[in-house]
Amino acid sequence: MKILLKNIKIIHPDSSNNGRLVDILINNGVLESMSDSGGSSADPSVDQYDYKGCYASAGFCDLYTTIGDPGFEHREDILSVADAAIAGGYTYLCASPDNHPATQSKAQVEYIINKAKYTSVNILPIGTVTENFDGKTPSEMQDMYQAGAVAFSDMPHSIKDSGVMLRALQYVQPFNGLVITLPYDKSLVADGQVNESEVSVRMGMKGITNLSEYVIIQRDIALLKYTGGRLHIAGVSTSEGVELVRAAKKEKQNITCSVFVHHLISDEQAVLAFDSNLKVFPPLRSSNDQASLIDGLKDGTIDCISTQHTPLNIDSKNVEFEYADFGITGLETAFGLLYKRLEKELSKEQLMSVMAYKPRKIIRLEEQNSDWVIINFEEEWELKENAIRSKSKNTPYLNTPLKGRVKAVFSKGKFIKVS
Repeated sequence: MKILLKNIKIIHPDSSNNGRLVDILINNGVLESMSDSGGSSADPSVDQYDYKGCYASAGFCDLYTTIGDPGFEHREDILSVADAAIAGGYTYLCASPDNHPATQSKAQVEYIINKAKYTSVNILPIGTVTENFDGKTPSEMQDMYQAGAVAFSDMPHSIKDSGVMLRALQYVQPFNGLVITLPYDKSLVADGQVNESEVSVRMGMKGITNLSEYVIIQRDIALLKYTGGRLHIAGVSTSEGVELVRAAKKEKQNITCSVFVHHLISDEQAVLAFDSNLKVFPPLRSSNDQASLIDGLKDGTIDCISTQHTPLNIDSKNVEFEYADFGITGLETAFGLLYKRLEKELSKEQLMSVMAYKPRKIIRLEEQNSDWVIINFEEEWELKENAIRSKSKNTPYLNTPLKGRVKAVFSKGKFIKVS
């Protein structure tokens, strides 16, 4: 079967093809040719689709997706998360180890990889740093790496013990492994619910101080400087955190970091409505913090954007704010939210870089032309509840005006029309 995709503009910041208007011919699930637009095929066996005004980029890559399979399949499973990913333009997902049991053995890594073979998305497991997230007992990271784990983290937990973190950075060096940390000091977070500020006082909620993030990022950078290795800070949320990473990069430390979608879209003022779907961790911060995050994206301090997709059942959210679980879904709305918010801050190339190209480099995916997404930057739309593909619906962005829509995805030899 042949498919001709016409009048698509390429976005690839590091390629000579960037900005080129092309027609793409797919033959039996393989990209056969890419030629300048203007030609047409008279072959009746070729299905033609005109994507005038649309762009093609490498498929989006998310470094922090919670699948919950095995153990929490009622919230999400590998098949449903793959559907949600395709709808959002994601062709690579890094699966956090927060399952039951946690992803902490070769067998559990292989389970995820083998089950993902039956989807159109590449799902790459992240293994734990410590067994059962106990913060003390090292997991068999080398065995998991050989089985296909792309990184190691105790997300959504932090690693309290500095010695454990130091040894993790040392342990992965023989195979150039990556350690990912969600930076917070649990003793400083305590029972905090929202950002510590006037907002937390007005809500009558315990606050989570910026200091809880600062001290762990500072510690982990010091450990990285001492041990070497590769470190990724997931979900930096404060201006202080951005400054620490910026300084570490100036010192040529081998560090990368990401920001979560929702921290760029909403700030702490949004939680005054007591919408439990906006209860996330780290919490939504101040507008000044948000401005620092955007500046960090613009100057390259922050390498990429992740969704922190965390599906939860309705009973975990449909309760008083104080008792609701932390977490938000994000795969299906990420692109539309980000482009609407950042179109005057980041160029199209910059946005695709932080959503697609840079995340791949962090997990050392080889450059290839086997998966991509076709997007219309100008199309406006809203996500309706009956259109959600995830099993869970814990998003505050239903019926929110979005700008930028995924039209189709090519992944694992399949051309999939999305909208």
